[in-house]
Amino acid sequence: MTTTTSVPRGAHPAGPVPAERSDLGEAGRMLLRTVLPVGVLLGLALAAYGGTGHDLTIVLQDRFPDDSEYSGLFTIVFSSALMVCAGIAIGSLVVCRGWSRSTGDEGATSPAQTAGLAVAILCIWLGFDDVMMIHDAVLPGMGIPEVAGLAVYAVIGVVLVAWAFGPLRREGLGLTFLAGLALLGGSLVGDEAEDFFEDRIPALATFLGHAEDVVKFLGYVALCHLCVLLARRVMARTMAAATERAAREAVERSSATTRVPLRVAAAVSSPADDDRTTPIRLGGSPEPHGAHARR
Repeated sequence: MTTTTSVPRGAHPAGPVPAERSDLGEAGRMLLRTVLPVGVLLGLALAAYGGTGHDLTIVLQDRFPDDSEYSGLFTIVFSSALMVCAGIAIGSLVVCRGWSRSTGDEGATSPAQTAGLAVAILCIWLGFDDVMMIHDAVLPGMGIPEVAGLAVYAVIGVVLVAWAFGPLRREGLGLTFLAGLALLGGSLVGDEAEDFFEDRIPALATFLGHAEDVVKFLGYVALCHLCVLLARRVMARTMAAATERAAREAVERSSATTRVPLRVAAAVSSPADDDRTTPIRLGGSPEPHGAHARR
């Protein structure tokens, strides 16, 4: 007898399968559930820090240890989070690729793998550059003009974005990615505006400088959300394919070992000759009919 177990719609024995949403729905979910809450918490933290008489520039600027022990605090926090989430995405890709190679099954292959790798590289590049101040200090210290470094960065960024956008669009995450890029672009615009007003309206330049740092950090948060979402999709599909393979192999083994024919030989006798008092001897054949009566 074969028993079947019904699995609720939208569930999987290996874990919940990510719900399918529209491109716009995924972007809105990222903004409402990740970017907005982090923005509120960041605003409260800055208000508390600035309310005690401290200069917000200290915690929002790049890392300059000579200024204060709090210098570059949020740069370190958000850049580290960016690289950690990139590591999560890469870890899911390693698990998926290892499983596919060991089984020879490409059932979990999806655009999310390519997108996850491209976005993870982009996040590591951005986070490492921001923490180590590569284009701000390291390259100029080596005699490379900052403008030249930014030009090379722009080329690398365009290549990574182009590499990631196609698979992300097929995954329904194109708008989510564009929303994160828009936040980063807003930060660049704010940086240029800060330089423009620095000598003209210093107070406005200071405000724009703080605003562009906050927008940059929220862009990092959007990319963190994207990395974790891609990692979840890759792992869910890998586990689904692995579970289905295991179930299929279990059914095949069960079919090969449990289908044993049962042959029952029934002796046909007439009702008149049926002696229901005849004992049955264990380990041998029953006594001949009538032997018990002769005893």
